[in-house]
Amino acid sequence: MDNVKRFRKDMVLLFSAELLWALGLAMYKSFFPIHVKKLGANDIIVGIIMSIPSLMGVLAVVGGIWSDFAGSKNAIVFGWAITVPAPLIWMFANSWHWMLIGQIFYALTWVCAPAIALYILDYDTTGNKMAGYTFVFSAGPIGSIIAPAIGGKVLASFGKETLYFTVFLLYLISTMCTLLLSKQPAGRKNEINVENHYNTDIPISSKLRNSMDSLKQMSDMIILLTILVSAQNIGESFITLYAEEARNFSIESIGIASTALYIGSTLFTFLFGKSEEKVKPHIALIVGNLIFVTSVFFATQGSRTILSLVSAFFLRGIGRSILLFSQAILAKNITDGNNKGFILSVYIAIRNVAIGLVTYPGAFLYHINPAYPFYAEALITIAWIIIVCIRRHKSQASRYMVSS
Repeated sequence: MDNVKRFRKDMVLLFSAELLWALGLAMYKSFFPIHVKKLGANDIIVGIIMSIPSLMGVLAVVGGIWSDFAGSKNAIVFGWAITVPAPLIWMFANSWHWMLIGQIFYALTWVCAPAIALYILDYDTTGNKMAGYTFVFSAGPIGSIIAPAIGGKVLASFGKETLYFTVFLLYLISTMCTLLLSKQPAGRKNEINVENHYNTDIPISSKLRNSMDSLKQMSDMIILLTILVSAQNIGESFITLYAEEARNFSIESIGIASTALYIGSTLFTFLFGKSEEKVKPHIALIVGNLIFVTSVFFATQGSRTILSLVSAFFLRGIGRSILLFSQAILAKNITDGNNKGFILSVYIAIRNVAIGLVTYPGAFLYHINPAYPFYAEALITIAWIIIVCIRRHKSQASRYMVSS
């Protein structure tokens, strides 16, 4: 019972940390590409700077190994604390080079990415940990709901210096919440590996080889999920630029639409969490992907009204929910308890590098035609749905042939 109470307390702390951090992030994120461009960057430079956080996702591997050997809390605290200097750098930036430096500081947060998921899903308590996972990760979109509108108002009324100083305070308070988390034991083990758990003579090379074997077994799922989430981020860095430059919406309208995006992300994150009780994960993903394709249609073909913009951003929020849901699916299917953090971190690293890399063709396509990155997102997502359906059909047919 004490473990259950402690679990609830830690989930509330993580929820609060996520909420405040996301509130700060969402206050500036919609306007960040616009700031970078106003400081002298061209479309390609904007794409490079926006891709930095994703490319530095390789640091998740460090966080995964850290979590396996030393527990998750320290990695979580570091991942939060390292973001605190970034808004101060942006606050005084007088060229896009400083925006790049601040972005690098911010991107170091990926060290804690696998640690958060493992802290929740491997917590030493009973109960529905998936509910805790959904609860914590719903904090991000919830904290982001009103933030873009507030950020737009602060930016228009007081300037970027006040905006980034506010973000700095939110990041600082958020980090304090992580300091209060309970420390979790390192290295969750499966029963079949209990003997190895107490055998300290096993060389690290053998453990790494075992984890690579497990990684190969999951490679198919990792590849499919990476293709999906990276494809849906081809135009992510340019969605607010597209709204301003191609659709001629004001900063205030973009702020309102970005709020709708986070409302959609909150709702869809909750629905994905509930869907596990009633439908298979691949069905939930297919339905979510169809909604994402619909958002592309609204964004590129809808009318030039605020309602159309809000609808497009609201539905696009499901892309963020798909990213979190796919990560949870993978984490729950990892059977190697000795190297769970490492395997999950490899996926996060591959996924985020892919997301970062697709920003470059996205920038190229945007330069040719601002709508092209979003068309590419829709076409690849549709192709992914078709491939998954064909694979599922072949798999079921094979099982039927074997049973008969």
